[in-house]
Amino acid sequence: MSEWHHRERGPITEEKLVRAVHILADMVEDHGPTFRPLYQDLRQQLAEHRIRKQAAAAAEARAAQGESKVA
Repeated sequence: MSEWHHRERGPITEEKLVRAVHILADMVEDHGPTFRPLYQDLRQQLAEHRIRKQAAAAAEARAAQGESKVA
């Protein structure tokens, strides 16, 4: 856990969220339901992150389509 404090803090990425979900899943498996609420919350955040990412990609695609029709 002490290594965690020395890590670079950057933007939250899908890879970081996936890694955290896997770590918490292991903790839930090893220590029972104590970490389950945190695990479920993190899974929800990952799902929301993916939805926002897909929405942003769709908006970019629509904008690019609109630009190509104007040109």
